[in-house]
Amino acid sequence: MFTKFLVGFVVIAIGAGVFASGNQDQKKIQDRSKFMKRKLDASREIIAGLSMENYEQIGKSAQDLMLLSHEADWNVIQTEEYLKLSREFRDSSGRLRENAKKKNLDGSTLAFFEVTLNCVRCHKYVRQNKDSGK
Repeated sequence: MFTKFLVGFVVIAIGAGVFASGNQDQKKIQDRSKFMKRKLDASREIIAGLSMENYEQIGKSAQDLMLLSHEADWNVIQTEEYLKLSREFRDSSGRLRENAKKKNLDGSTLAFFEVTLNCVRCHKYVRQNKDSGK
C-alpha cells in the first residue's frame, strides 16, 4: 500500500515538475514576445518621427531602444559576436539620438537604417546560433 502511494506521489511530483517547466517555458516566450513588441513599438515611433520631422520623438525612441538593449531580456545568448552586435546596435541608436538632437533629418534617417540593419544582422545571428548551446 505504501509503495503504491509512494509511486503515485512520485508520478504526480514528476508530472507537476514537467507542467511547471512547461509553464515557465511558456512564460519566457510570452515575456520575450512582450519585449519584442516594445522594440517594435519604439521602431514605429522612430519611423513616425522621421516622417513628421518630430526630432523629440525620434530622440526619445532611440533612447528607448538603447535602454532596452541593456535589459536582461536582450541577452539571449552569450558569445563575443552577440556582444559585438549589441554594441553596434547601441552605437547606431546613439547616432540616431545625436542626429535627432541636431535636427538632422538625413543623418537621422541614415542612422535608423543602420539600427534596422543591426537588428536584422543580430536576429539572423541568433536564429543561426540559438540551438547550438552558445
